[in-house]
Amino acid sequence: MQTRVRVPIRIKPSVVSERTGAGSAGAPVVADAVPPVMDREAVTPMEPSVAPAPPEPTAVTAQPEPATPRPESEVQEAAKEEAAEEESLEVWRDRALRLQAEMENFRKRQQRLAEERIAADRERLLRAFLQVADDLERALNADGADAEDLRRGVDLTYRSLMQLLDQEGVKPIQAKGGAFDPAWHEAVGTISHQDADAEPDTVVEVVQSGYRLGDRLLRPARVIVAT
Repeated sequence: MQTRVRVPIRIKPSVVSERTGAGSAGAPVVADAVPPVMDREAVTPMEPSVAPAPPEPTAVTAQPEPATPRPESEVQEAAKEEAAEEESLEVWRDRALRLQAEMENFRKRQQRLAEERIAADRERLLRAFLQVADDLERALNADGADAEDLRRGVDLTYRSLMQLLDQEGVKPIQAKGGAFDPAWHEAVGTISHQDADAEPDTVVEVVQSGYRLGDRLLRPARVIVAT
C-alpha cells in the first residue's frame, strides 16, 4: 500500500491574489491553499554510488639474471678435474679386472693342486696294496707247499693288509657279542635268543666284517641278531 506525504509549500502573495481575487494591495492575504500532494513514487531515491575496486596488482615474473660466463681458468680447472676423475676411474677398473683374473687363476691353481694331491694319495695307496698282492702271489707260487704253509702265507698276507688299513686310519667294527647298533650294523638275519643263549638285540654272528674311517662309516658289519 502506498503512503502519501504532505509537504508544506510557501506561496508568494502575488500568486495568492491572482488565485483568490480578494485583499487589498497593502494587506497580504494568505490563502488556505492546499499544497499539492506529491507522490512518493515520483521521487526516485538516488542509489549510493559504489567506488570501483582498485585493480589487482599484476604479478611480475622475475626474469632470470643472465648467466655470468665462467672465467677461462675455472673452465680449465674443471676440465682437469674431470680428466683426473676419468683417469682414476680407468685405473680402478683396470685394478678390478686384474684382481678378478688373479682370483680366477688362484681358484684354478687350487683346484689343480687338489686334483694332484688326490692322485698322489691314490697312487700311494695302490702301491701299498701292490705289496699285499705280491705276498699273495708268493704264497700261491710256493713249490711243494702244503695246506698248512699255504694257510700261514695267507695269514701273513691278511696281517699285512690289516696293518696297511690301520696306517690309513681304517679300523674294523667290533660287532660280535655286542648290542645291535643300526648306525654301524646291518641285520641280515635273526635267531631266537633262547637258541642263541644270548640277550635279545645282541649280535651273535658276523657274516661280513665292517670298517670305519675315524667317525665315518665305510661299510656296515653284516650280522645276525638274537631276538
